[in-house]
Amino acid sequence: MTQGVIAAGDRLTARAGARILEEGGNAFDAACAAMLAAPLCEPMLTSLGGGGFMLTHRTGEDPRLYDFFVDVPPKRVEEPDFFPIYVDFGTAVQEFHIGAGATAVPGMIAGIDRIHRELGRLPMEQIVAPAVEYAREGIRLTSLQASFVKLLEPILRSTEGSRALYVPGDELLDDSRPVTNPDYADFLEAFAREGANLFYRGEIAQRLDRLYREHGGLLRREDLENYRVEVRKHVEFDYRGYRIATNPPPSAGGILIAFTLKMLENSTAESSYSLEYVRELIESMAVTAEFRQTHVDPHLHDEGLREILENGELLSHYLLSLQSRLNLWGNTTHLSVIDAEGNAASVTSTNGEGSGVVAPGTGIMMNNMLGEEDLNPHGFFRWPAGVRLPSMMAPTMAFDRDGAPALILGSAGSNRIRSAIVEVTERYLRFGKSIQAAIDAPRIHFERGEVFVEPGYDPLILEAVRERYPITLFDEPSLFFGGVNAVTGDFQGGSDSRRGGAVIRVSEEVTTLKSIE
Repeated sequence: MTQGVIAAGDRLTARAGARILEEGGNAFDAACAAMLAAPLCEPMLTSLGGGGFMLTHRTGEDPRLYDFFVDVPPKRVEEPDFFPIYVDFGTAVQEFHIGAGATAVPGMIAGIDRIHRELGRLPMEQIVAPAVEYAREGIRLTSLQASFVKLLEPILRSTEGSRALYVPGDELLDDSRPVTNPDYADFLEAFAREGANLFYRGEIAQRLDRLYREHGGLLRREDLENYRVEVRKHVEFDYRGYRIATNPPPSAGGILIAFTLKMLENSTAESSYSLEYVRELIESMAVTAEFRQTHVDPHLHDEGLREILENGELLSHYLLSLQSRLNLWGNTTHLSVIDAEGNAASVTSTNGEGSGVVAPGTGIMMNNMLGEEDLNPHGFFRWPAGVRLPSMMAPTMAFDRDGAPALILGSAGSNRIRSAIVEVTERYLRFGKSIQAAIDAPRIHFERGEVFVEPGYDPLILEAVRERYPITLFDEPSLFFGGVNAVTGDFQGGSDSRRGGAVIRVSEEVTTLKSIE
């Protein structure tokens, strides 16, 4: 009998969650254990100094969205410690800003604490155990994770704290020797005893306050004390006989995924590799970009925004726009888990690229969310003080007609999150591919009038796209296109090799956990 399946951004992240399933924990226990392990296994993609979202489904109940993303600090300083770095993805270069001035109020620790208290089954001491073992005994990074470390080396060398953690002895962490983080192990053991107050109040909060005051940052102790996890009503919509649940405002990702799928719902293309489908997909993304600019970005904190998907007249106008266009022709990580009882969790979390600032004595890199252009479309430091920073992250679930989970997924990848989720959802639910094949298939992303394409499409299709838009063709599958990790209601799993993902199924019949990558 299958006890559960977990798909995560790294083999050791997945193994931490699988161990908890094997020990009798539920999907939420497993998700929390994996979230605590991921900063060690995927150190450039997530951290307890960042934030995220978990969409939960407990059998017999409506889905629930836990929003523990970052808040915009109220404080402003005249000359913040805030400067650009450039990350070369091979075919595309992206600019990020780091420094103490880039850190928003983190929510990961508060989120894990609340989710565990409300939905977990095992004691927190048991949940932190895999990550504590990793941190004390050491783990070897995969070559892919080590390449991410190399990619972001300028950030890791930017402060004394980050150099001590990631460049010990002036040697950058790599896959040739075990990586340890004893401060992180100590923090987790204290966290298991004291809960989130350990970080948001008391000595750690005092140290952070002092550090950010002295180094041109905005974060203050009172910001940590005032942070709250928000439990939100998910966005839901019908799609080809399924009911889809995803992340609501003030984050934009879920609304935009819903809108794109609505644009594609009446498509009759028979193959995701056909010119007809590629045209429809690209133009749906283009129309969604217009919709975002006009109806979403200016209204992310308006209470009524979620109702826009029920505006049939508005949707019909955009469908007409789509038809006329057809005639013309990130650093994040995600994990998905389902247990034997049908409980499911979809979690996307991020630290941005990290600010370079390490919380003293914790082994935790702080986020640089205020320096992410994708999260600050109106310009840096333009969001009102104290609001929840919007995000493209969109943990998503599809339910069948009986209300049982059919697909649990999400993605890493900044602005590419929404296109990755749309394409995998279409390929699995509409075109009937296996979940792994749906994830492996080449992806397309439209942004700012340009089409980005992975290899695998017919050259004639690419020529047709090139007649309409500038096109960037990647030489090989790339982390630029996100990282989807998904599980299904029938206990299958799919992981994204673009970011080193892994799947583990836990069964009563086996004592050794077996990868089903």
